[in-house]
Amino acid sequence: MQITKTVCKFLLLLVMVSSLAGCWDRLELEDKSYVIGLGLDRSKHDGKIKVTMLLANPEVGSMQGGGGSTEKPREIITFDANDFIAAKGTANAIITRVISYDLLRIIVVSEEFAKEQHFISVFYDVLQDREIHTNCFLAVSKEKASEYFLHIRPKMETRPHKYFQYMISHGIENGLIPDSTLLRFFKTMERGTDLFLAMYTTAERGKNRKIKREDEYLAGQVNATGELDDTQFIGSAVFKNGVMMDKINGQETRIVNILDDTTNIKDILIDIPDPFSDNQRQFAARLMKTENNKVKMNLKGVRPKIDITIPLKFEIMSNPSMVNLTEKRNQQIIKKQIARHIKKVNEDLLKKTQTELKGVPYPLSLNARKYFGTIQEYKRFNWAKSYLKSDIVVNTKIDILDFGKRTKKTGKAGE
Repeated sequence: MQITKTVCKFLLLLVMVSSLAGCWDRLELEDKSYVIGLGLDRSKHDGKIKVTMLLANPEVGSMQGGGGSTEKPREIITFDANDFIAAKGTANAIITRVISYDLLRIIVVSEEFAKEQHFISVFYDVLQDREIHTNCFLAVSKEKASEYFLHIRPKMETRPHKYFQYMISHGIENGLIPDSTLLRFFKTMERGTDLFLAMYTTAERGKNRKIKREDEYLAGQVNATGELDDTQFIGSAVFKNGVMMDKINGQETRIVNILDDTTNIKDILIDIPDPFSDNQRQFAARLMKTENNKVKMNLKGVRPKIDITIPLKFEIMSNPSMVNLTEKRNQQIIKKQIARHIKKVNEDLLKKTQTELKGVPYPLSLNARKYFGTIQEYKRFNWAKSYLKSDIVVNTKIDILDFGKRTKKTGKAGE
């Protein structure tokens, strides 16, 4: 009996001691090197890809690192590898700390590589690494990804994780870039019926840049000067079946974001042609989307019919023609002008998706599925082909909350 008690006590003690050994493989923050940005390019060697890692120094800018640290906030390495998962081991031949993808914020693929047919087979490896989270963003760079990371030189926010966090979140809120997470990418791939939009970016200044409307640019086309970083995020790269096939500008991206109820776009500033001006003036307005769109479909017959109603709220921010917007007649003119403009730009884009892009760049197919009793019926309908010949009508429900401050036309001297 005494022997049994002794054995039980020994086993209990062993269990207690074992539970205290859970941190034997713990690594401190300074023991790891975190990859914030991952770049993928075509390699000159068969069966290889060129991998670029943007590594952040966790001590820079932190209380632990101190204000007088002379260490660099980032480190960039580029090398050829079989894949970007095993590449972490290769990188440790160069980097002293353990490579980790835990804080990976963005994966940048060069436009050249994204257009290759075998790109998707390489990119599927992101699902195999547990450290890569599906809220990581996918972006396409105009230049090689290796050159892109080298050219990024932010003047204010030097810590790379904060730089990408601010640039991406503000760009999505403004509607100028899509919410292109890995989760959305692979969901679109699984559906196999829709196009996918990835944010488009570049760190090179474009040549012969022309002045356009505030949102009609692609990355690299914004003609800005001064003491600034040349990196720009605006527009989208269009993917079909996991391969890039086209690009759309910031305005077209904004329209898709408004049509897509799953995108968190609530408050943006836009310019609308002024109905009281003959010299192509525009007035500024704040657009707010607080309700989901209403979509009705009639999918019977040779030409399916799709009716989309977009409810939007507006605040008038400027009055270049100096008309009296307190008058009901002028308010009605402004409201009709906004409705016509929104209807036109949306229908023009949807027509482009049917004739040029050959697909819809947001999950409109999910609205179509509820009109079918079984999956087999939906597959026989063939959404990807039927959408191209559909009649699409966009209606707007406009509510103007504020017409701005009352202004008076300036008179001539002596009047």
